[in-house]
Amino acid sequence: MHLSGYHSPRQLYEDSQYGTIQELRALREGEVYSLAATPCKSERLEFPINLMIEAKAVYPDRFSDVELEPWIRDYFVELYGTNETKTDELMDSLMLEYLEIV
Repeated sequence: MHLSGYHSPRQLYEDSQYGTIQELRALREGEVYSLAATPCKSERLEFPINLMIEAKAVYPDRFSDVELEPWIRDYFVELYGTNETKTDELMDSLMLEYLEIV
């Protein structure tokens, strides 16, 4: 089954259209995570955001001290020098709430 677009874990766990894959161990055990809505190319300045999301998903104990939303906000402010309004816009563009990351 080809899954194009962005899908929240809840969608994959619960929607009947994904019934053919819901018996996969990762789905049964609640171990499916979504990435931010940015391409995963190393030349993109936002790539560290996906790395942190992946690190928290794969090693939750090792990264338990990192809260994603403040970490990503601080990253944008440091990288781009954004104000609160622009930082909010950048956060919205990542679709983190929809993807159930934050």
